[in-house]
Amino acid sequence: MADLIAHEAPRKFWARPEQYLLDAGKDGELLIAKIRVALTFVLLLVPLADIISAANEGREQHFIGFFVTASACLLSVGIYFLVVSDRRQRWLPLATSLFDVSFITLTLVLYGLLVGPVVLTNNRLSFDTYFLALGGTCLRYDKRVALVAGLAAIAQWVASVVFILIYSGAAALAVDEFYGRFAWSDLISRVILLATATALNVFIVSGIQQQRKLSTADALTGAYNRRFLDDFLRNELARAMRHKTALAIAMIDVDHFKQFNDTHGHGAGDRALRQVAQTLELAVRRTDLVARYGGEEFVVVLPDSSAEQAIAKMNAIREAIENEPLMLAWKDGRSAPAKLTVSIGVASWDEDRGQSASEFVAEADARLYEAKKSGRNKVVGPSPIGNEVVV
Repeated sequence: MADLIAHEAPRKFWARPEQYLLDAGKDGELLIAKIRVALTFVLLLVPLADIISAANEGREQHFIGFFVTASACLLSVGIYFLVVSDRRQRWLPLATSLFDVSFITLTLVLYGLLVGPVVLTNNRLSFDTYFLALGGTCLRYDKRVALVAGLAAIAQWVASVVFILIYSGAAALAVDEFYGRFAWSDLISRVILLATATALNVFIVSGIQQQRKLSTADALTGAYNRRFLDDFLRNELARAMRHKTALAIAMIDVDHFKQFNDTHGHGAGDRALRQVAQTLELAVRRTDLVARYGGEEFVVVLPDSSAEQAIAKMNAIREAIENEPLMLAWKDGRSAPAKLTVSIGVASWDEDRGQSASEFVAEADARLYEAKKSGRNKVVGPSPIGNEVVV
């Protein structure tokens, strides 16, 4: 068991976060992008002022600083438009986090080269901006980004100090009247601080993920709740309309559930709902969403799935639920299986072209009604020629 846990822990850590966390991270990414643009433009004023005030023989160094900062400004603006365009590049959160860390490192190296090597090693104000960049990784809701950005900051900081020591030679060990003397103990303490901040950020992101999961989950079944479903479906429908991609939704109802409760009791009914939810969760993809709509009804959202694919998936789920009886215990100690079946209505944006999330759900609900009216334990969905398909 210990070996299994040790093997699964890294895989679980590096697994891609659920789509709702990526959606939340996009809002944080947009906030960071705005702050990044504002800060880089403010920083651009520093070398510009130095160029204006410096003598002719000293302007070359300030032009280098101006060029680097101006490049950072352009990259910041480009990143902002990437985030606003909602193109959903999976690499963007990590790339922007590494950009923030690398820009700080480059700034420190330039200070060390242009002003003095001790400025790089002992400048606390510039070094502290690492913690702002690392703290921003928490807004991306991805533990992997928080860890990699922190390790990159440590590696770059150590590499930059080693570089400046080799480049400057004995000058790096000279005492500066304002920044003091270089000491290896200061380097080690700063590495420890960066490592501590990285570990703390990873734990913070992990805690945020758990809290968001608890706040969006149905207490009985563990599936997502109705409020989260509404937000998720609106986002997915808007994305499908914008990028002309497929999107399907399935409305699922447990057949004769009131009769099941009356016969076997509400405790058995709760177990039945949990079993149906578990079957749904195991059958769908990581990018799909399973939510409890209310009572004995569930909704499954299937991004990038056509009507045909959704109908095939739902029919497989219907058969899995039908073939997995719920074992019930009787008062005399015996146990007996109770059969569960579900009726399912499927709607597809490809075929139905609903203009709102409520219309989309209503179409799936109407097909669910058709499945129940035609005998239950069926899947009803759209067909390419406009007729309804009954499976």
